[in-house]
Amino acid sequence: MEYQDVKQKLEAMKNDLARKIEDPNVPIEEKERLKNTIENYEYIIELTDMNHFERGTINH
Repeated sequence: MEYQDVKQKLEAMKNDLARKIEDPNVPIEEKERLKNTIENYEYIIELTDMNHFERGTINH
């Protein structure tokens, strides 16, 4: 997959979870799990960006 395809897919998945949090019928425990999962997606997106723009550091 190309960078833009991966990023769009990750953003779409994150946005889908964000919409689920807004549902008033979702229990609080599930909302906490969704928040954690969204934070994980944000981190993965950040790593994807770093990889694409070669901003990560390499420690040997």
